[in-house]
Amino acid sequence: MKVKTYGSIYIGTYEVSLRIYEVKNREKKLKVIDDLRKPVSVAHDIYREGKISDETINTIIDALSDMKLALEEYRIDFYQAYVGYAVGKASNFLLLADQIRLRCGLFVKLMTNSEHRFYNYEALAALPSFQKMIEKSALLADIGGSSIQLTLFREGKLLTTQHILFGASAVRENLMSLSQKADAREQVYEMIVKETDTFFNMYLKDRKPEYLILLNDNFSNVLSLFDVRADAFNKAVEKKKTVDFLKHIGSDNFFRNTFEKFGVEDPDEMVLPFLLLYRAMIAQTDCKMISNPGISIHDGITLQMLYNTGTIKSSHDFDGDVISAAYFTAERFGSYMAHIRMMDKISAAIYDAVANKSGLTKRMRLLTRVIAILHDCGKYISLSSAPESSYTIIMSSEFLGITHAERKLIALVVRYNHEHEVSYDDLKDELSEEDYVVFLKLLAILRICNALDSSHKQKFKDMAIRLRNDTLYITVASEQPLNLEKEYFREKGQFFEDVFGIRPQIRDKKEF
Repeated sequence: MKVKTYGSIYIGTYEVSLRIYEVKNREKKLKVIDDLRKPVSVAHDIYREGKISDETINTIIDALSDMKLALEEYRIDFYQAYVGYAVGKASNFLLLADQIRLRCGLFVKLMTNSEHRFYNYEALAALPSFQKMIEKSALLADIGGSSIQLTLFREGKLLTTQHILFGASAVRENLMSLSQKADAREQVYEMIVKETDTFFNMYLKDRKPEYLILLNDNFSNVLSLFDVRADAFNKAVEKKKTVDFLKHIGSDNFFRNTFEKFGVEDPDEMVLPFLLLYRAMIAQTDCKMISNPGISIHDGITLQMLYNTGTIKSSHDFDGDVISAAYFTAERFGSYMAHIRMMDKISAAIYDAVANKSGLTKRMRLLTRVIAILHDCGKYISLSSAPESSYTIIMSSEFLGITHAERKLIALVVRYNHEHEVSYDDLKDELSEEDYVVFLKLLAILRICNALDSSHKQKFKDMAIRLRNDTLYITVASEQPLNLEKEYFREKGQFFEDVFGIRPQIRDKKEF
């Protein structure tokens, strides 16, 4: 049985860590064979000075040097080194990356927020218990050092993901500034509730998720220091049991005594912020069960690589999550859903018909559908400035499974849908030349789809789309006149032909 080994290095705001995994081909599962961690003060440095101190940089370099030796000792087949997106906010991040390259021989990749959250989500979705938790309804709270990401599920589908720029770092700094006050914890707790209550009032006012799923790698590691009751916290337990457990480990005596026992310094800085954030999430969510699965960002990083290489196949439909979230967003902003569903259907059919001659990747099929679903969402804000408003909505939204670059591409296509000409000079600050060509192809598909339902009346009872030679035949059946659709189709069809070298032709069955 062939066994492959993989290494994952992650530089975060609280620690530098390495995990080494093995994957057995027959089982197709990850097994951790080593786990190395070194605490760092990156979050504190950035919060106070805006940059990472020389002392912290040296700590990071020393830790990475040891980790590189571990990689060599295990003779791993492949490794990746990532930096958390919050670390990238340091004014001297590029200098840090250069020092890591020169002194450790490691090349690090800066992770975007979208990537970080999605990797966590991939690790969670790989758990056998995940599908059961989202079958009815669930709220996922991914709590990090600089932010919180809240994702709502209903009937097995992802509805929305919202990003809140308030995390454990801000909580810790406020605790430190109020340390002389007797009610410091309560003041900071109220601050957390203030920062998060908009989400709960807006999205959970009429919804009561059955499960609350709490994610945080650092806190999960800390739980291992406590007694056996902490093991139960990794599984879904009743809300009351979780609340009692948090009160127990959060009490002053137990809190201090436990950390003194294990020789952990400064427990207020390391753990208390997460306890307060967990407490706020639990208090604001009227759920029955609470789970802290204890997954790691390393699990997600490694799974992503294994999925991309085909070593392991995911059982979860991540593309379905994106489409579900896109529909939720479109409906939330008042889009005419009958038109949106028709646009989605047509865009997928056109992509499928031209895929082999388009030069577009399989991934672009998903983006094509998302563009069709969200192309009109800005009308909710302004009819006269709908494209600009749609751009703003899309760029301000989070879609788990869509990268920041992909979201930018989607938003730009929607933004320029009604512009007569879009030259590369207009977008050279936003897109590379290669991405500009992809932009034009996605724009051409959107425009021809919009033309086919320009009346917003879904006149077609039947539609067949086939590519023969260099002509795209779109054969439709309708009992209503198609004069408007045919006029718009002629106009948008020329742009489609210029971009793809394929001439689209609409044929009404009544004409045969």
